[in-house]
Amino acid sequence: MGLENREYMQDEFSDGAGFGSRPRPRLSAVAQIIVITITVFLLQLLTVSEQSDFAGLLRDSSVESWLRMDVESVLSRGQVWRLATYALCHNRANIWHIAMNLMMLYFAGQMVLSVMSEREFRWFYAASAVFAGIVSLVFCRFFLPQAQILGASGAVLSVLTVAALHYPRREVLLMGILPLQMRWLLLLYVAMDLLPLLSGSWRQSQTAHTAHLGGVLFGFLYVRQNMNFSRWLEEFPRRVGRPRKNRNLKLFAPPAPESSLSDQVDAILQKISEQGEASLTAKERQILTQASRQLRKNRKP
Repeated sequence: MGLENREYMQDEFSDGAGFGSRPRPRLSAVAQIIVITITVFLLQLLTVSEQSDFAGLLRDSSVESWLRMDVESVLSRGQVWRLATYALCHNRANIWHIAMNLMMLYFAGQMVLSVMSEREFRWFYAASAVFAGIVSLVFCRFFLPQAQILGASGAVLSVLTVAALHYPRREVLLMGILPLQMRWLLLLYVAMDLLPLLSGSWRQSQTAHTAHLGGVLFGFLYVRQNMNFSRWLEEFPRRVGRPRKNRNLKLFAPPAPESSLSDQVDAILQKISEQGEASLTAKERQILTQASRQLRKNRKP
């Protein structure tokens, strides 16, 4: 069967509009993260127990005690998993802590999923949490060594940053009332975290302002540096141990036969369906371009 007879070639290459829509799982990456975060919060509430110390009775959660982040646990005991798991925990005494984070994650996450694959979003969110956690941990190491850090705000603000950079003029309703463009909403959050640090009021605050700003910084770097964790992870095994190429030697590669090219296109489109267009390598994109050119050539009278 020729390339021009394949339904996906007719639909996805004829108008040059891209590689077509890709099916998403029933539960999106954003929804999966929300479900996991809510589940951890419920476990925090269900594992609360009373403990005694010199100050009296304390109500702590065994799940939270293993997931939240603090300087001593990470730097002295080497419990590095806390650099990521702290973002799954939230303040048990303040329901608005988790509610506001998840609402922002939902609406900003939908925008971000329009510019990256589901798989890439999971890696990006996890990396955002770790980066924001490191920034906050370094700050606490010098200024608040006894602080306990938890909450997804840093990672969520990283998602908001990416959404604002891609859709700066899109309007949202602040508090469901005031229309505000995404770029101004992001600047508002940045100002709310910068002012306490500049004024010194962070000492009386229970908010991890440095984690928030770390998340914003990571989102900015992710877009400006054109990062793609899925592509890096896919290419890493091929880069390790690859023989060094002679840059002065040029080889001629004849065009692939149509049947071989068709098989390669089938495999690439299957990969797009499973992992998203962002997972493609440069070589795979070149193959799709070659197939598109051949299709147009075959259609000429």
